[in-house]
Amino acid sequence: MSVFLRWGVFGILGVAALLYAYNASKRMAESHAARAVAGTPAPAAPVAAAPPTAAPTVAEEEPRAVAVQCEAELAVAQRAIDMRKQGAPLDRVLRMQEIAWQESPVRRARLEKVATRWFNYEGDFSPVTLRIGVINDCERATPAP
Repeated sequence: MSVFLRWGVFGILGVAALLYAYNASKRMAESHAARAVAGTPAPAAPVAAAPPTAAPTVAEEEPRAVAVQCEAELAVAQRAIDMRKQGAPLDRVLRMQEIAWQESPVRRARLEKVATRWFNYEGDFSPVTLRIGVINDCERATPAP
């Protein structure tokens, strides 16, 4: 009789451990999603305008409005470069949340292409250079409204 009691206790402890692990992974996924949303780069703030008497120069122009999908591509490109610096393999880059959770196969393929392109580049990029490259590529690939 004691053998059955022992296995019953182990069974109950096993179920409790599984429930604990399930709830912990759910909380971790929620906190990771919240950090990912909070960590996305915010759109650039407009540059302060010059006094009305001065003629506007090229440096004082407001930045172009960027579509949300181009911002997502910029985040994917930055993460691909960062993961390459960390030594992560390409298949791990292609399984990141921003790519893998896309419902549209066309959008997922586009993000995979962006990640692969920027993962394979050698050298360092300044944030401005990276932003210009990704946004220009996104605007060329995205049909005009």
